[in-house]
Amino acid sequence: MRLGKTTKTQTPDGKVILERLMIGLTQMLALDQNRCVGCRDCETICPSEAVSSSDAIVGNGSLLQPIRMDIEPDSCLFCGQCAIICPTKAILWQENGEVIPVLISNGTFPVLDEGIDIQVEKCNLDCDLACEKSCPVQALTVETGPDTGAHEDKVLKVEVKKTRCFYCHRCEQACPYGAIQVRSARQGIAIFSPEHCPEGCYACTEICPSGALHLQNGQVQLDEAWCLFCGACQNVCPVDKALEIRVEKIRHYPIHSQLWVETEGKLVSRARKMRLIEEIAAYKRRRAFRTRIN
Repeated sequence: MRLGKTTKTQTPDGKVILERLMIGLTQMLALDQNRCVGCRDCETICPSEAVSSSDAIVGNGSLLQPIRMDIEPDSCLFCGQCAIICPTKAILWQENGEVIPVLISNGTFPVLDEGIDIQVEKCNLDCDLACEKSCPVQALTVETGPDTGAHEDKVLKVEVKKTRCFYCHRCEQACPYGAIQVRSARQGIAIFSPEHCPEGCYACTEICPSGALHLQNGQVQLDEAWCLFCGACQNVCPVDKALEIRVEKIRHYPIHSQLWVETEGKLVSRARKMRLIEEIAAYKRRRAFRTRIN
């Protein structure tokens, strides 16, 4: 690899890998096209317009070819914005082995408020490992073993692969004992109008990463509780009025960054964008007032 030159590799297992080597600095960006659902959020926010996408092909009600994202190596800045906001964790960013983008460590972008809290003491094996079986991306692993002083096995530990989990709430709903609480960063509105669906079309169910859109008795159904509000379904729908996905908020830990407001504003509804601008303006007024007082 020539020093400072970005190379691009397409692997047989569907990964697009960009690498750049400089003196004292090694950068890598990997897009897993198998996990990507074509939400196009990365394309929307990319500051250098390095991300592009193809159109989906739908025929006979089925998804013949999904949206494919691509990254132009000569344009990519390795800023990591795409990796931060990707709803399905399909993009991995690395710099000298670190996986937390500099935009987060320097306070320009926030840490998203998402996670899973599991109270293992509430678990019982008679649920038949419902949480593990319900996960659409195999992000949960349940470890069982003998109970101390008893003759029966119990749940010892539940591990969550954070690089895979996209916090869809399916495990939370599947658990019969209320042992799991999921916090998802994206909050929004999903509007499904099946009366506008073309007859026999199921393309949205084939691209939905969480199974929020699924077939039941031959009809497309929406379970909004599982929705990631990624908009992948809307992007492949062959008609305009059947699906509408709106992101109303991206939950995150406190941060005051104009760049983040501008980025989030590209992903959320117009009303939410206006509130973000007002919040930042109010923060700047308070900071200016404190500066004058001091």
